[in-house]
Amino acid sequence: MNRNRNRNVQLTIFLLFCLLIILIVHAVLHIKIYIVYSTGIGPIFVIGLIIFLMVLLYYKG
Repeated sequence: MNRNRNRNVQLTIFLLFCLLIILIVHAVLHIKIYIVYSTGIGPIFVIGLIIFLMVLLYYKG
């Protein structure tokens, strides 16, 4: 095998991984997400039905 051709691949992957970690930390620290929850009984019923179907399909399959 020719190892000289890809000798810097591990270093490049490490640097890209560090860059990804820095970007994720920066995004988590600076992005603000505001959640406003105001709903009636209809959407809650639909969400409950979807969760029930997921559980039913999980145990049936």
